Amino acid sequence: MSAATNALKMMYNMERLATALYKAQPRAFHEEETLNRLAAAAANEQQHVDNLSSRIIELGGSPSRVGFLFQTAGAIFGFLVTFAGRVFVLRTSVWFEKRAIRDYGNYMQRLKFDEDTVAMLQRIVADEERHVTTWQDSIARIKPGTDKA
Repeated sequence: MSAATNALKMMYNMERLATALYKAQPRAFHEEETLNRLAAAAANEQQHVDNLSSRIIELGGSPSRVGFLFQTAGAIFGFLVTFAGRVFVLRTSVWFEKRAIRDYGNYMQRLKFDEDTVAMLQRIVADEERHVTTWQDSIARIKPGTDKA
């Protein structure tokens, strides 16, 4: 298996974690707008999972067999952070997204991907950047003193 395919598998795992993370976080919120944003982010992360899985298969590989562990970790962590308040949940999401952007960038600089894969990864990075903006905007909308839902 090539280093590029192995990197795609790791990205696949991290996207499974992100999907589960966003599916676990709604319990911390009551605002319809934030709940809609979380649902949209979870659906977008699931698209990343599906796209990465398809690309790995197209390249002759198979998706990671340990993806379920990342998904489980995302669900547990996503649930636990909700006890710390809405701002903490959103700051954690910003941190995860910024980490993903950095990791994708590192992989794209370090490894040789074909043109189609690079285009897909660039679209994913653009989505992750949009998530950072969304969560930062959501933090700004939370009134001081109302952090706990």
